[in-house]
Formats: sequence, structure tokens, C-alpha cells
Amino acid sequence: MKRNTAVLKWAKLAAVVVTSSALFAGSAFAQLAVKAKGVQKVELSDAISKNQISWLSDAPMEKIKGTAPNVTGSFTMNPADMKAVTGTVSVPVKGMKTGNPIRDRHLMGKDWLDAKQFPNITFKITSVTAARVSGQKANLTVVGAFTCHGVTKTITAPVEVTWKEASAKTARAPGDWIKIKTSFTIKLADYKVAGKAGVVGNKVGDTIKIDGTLYGHTVR
Repeated sequence: MKRNTAVLKWAKLAAVVVTSSALFAGSAFAQLAVKAKGVQKVELSDAISKNQISWLSDAPMEKIKGTAPNVTGSFTMNPADMKAVTGTVSVPVKGMKTGNPIRDRHLMGKDWLDAKQFPNITFKITSVTAARVSGQKANLTVVGAFTCHGVTKTITAPVEVTWKEASAKTARAPGDWIKIKTSFTIKLADYKVAGKAGVVGNKVGDTIKIDGTLYGHTVR
């Protein structure tokens, strides 16, 4: 009886090891459940829905909610391996809005983002360190180069990718549709954005929370 019990325990352990190994092997590539094959080029397009970055400055004396429209960018994605995603997003500083025209002009000035000298804020994905895939959705951890005010820093951000296959309902833009969401924070001091003396940390937050919802389509 003892021998049979021991054999049974070893059999169960072996089954767990085999199952775990199979799962590990299956996770070597983070694969979406879509028909598209191979590397796909994805271009952002307002024809699907408006691409826009929003940002929040939450300081003791004032909370500022801003928007950054006119987003452009492109990506490469292989639905069979979502850890291979690359791409760049660019946002023109000149179009940013804070809800106050006077404050908008200040934002563009030399004391702040200096739109004339540094017209764009960009984020370039350099690697994907983690990918969790379920059906047509992937949750990624991406590492990239974030450039603002002429300064580039490496940041890590969560990115959610939703893939929608082409159908009669997606006819207004070609190919499969891709929705990309992200949220992260940056420190103004890291990008040498000092502002007027005494303003940062009082009326403007030391850190800025950035949220993005982007829409693109595959290019055939």
C-alpha cells in the first residue's frame, strides 16, 4: 500500500512537471488569437477614433488637466509574438491645450516646454520585457526612450493592445484595427522643465501623469 501511494504521488508530480513545462514552452511567444500572420505595420489613424494624449498636473494650489492632440506614429507588431513590438509615437507641443489660452502660451514658452526649439515629444519603444495575452488582447510592459524638452530618458510603461480583425464594421479604415492604451508618470526635473520660479511644486506638479488612447490600422 505504501509503495502504491508513493508511486501515485510521483505520478502526480510528474504530471505537474510535464504540464508546467508545456505551459512554459507555450508562453515562449505571446500569440494573439487573430488571423493575421507575420510582422504587421500599424499606422495611427484618426479615421478610427481620435488619437489623443491627456495629461494631469496635480499640485497643492492647482490641478491642471491638459490634452495633446495631433498624435502621429507607427508600429510593427507580429501577432504570433507580441514581445517583438516596436514603434514610435510623436506629439507636437504646439497643439497642447490646458483649458486656458494664457496658460497655453506660457506652456509653449522658453520657461516651460519651449515649443519653438523642441517642437515634439516622442516615445520610442526599444523592448518589451513582459507580455500577457488573452484572445485578441495583450498586456505588455514596454521599455522605451521618452524625449521631452530636448532630453531623452528611458522609461517603463504598461501598454494594453487590443486587436480587432477587419470586417464590414471596420470599413472606414483599411486592415485590422489596433487600439493601444497606456498610462505612466514623468518628473519635470528629469527633463529640465523648470518653469517660473516657485511655480513647480506649488501650482504645477513635480510629476505629470500621462494617459494615452491610440488607434491604428494594419497597412497591407
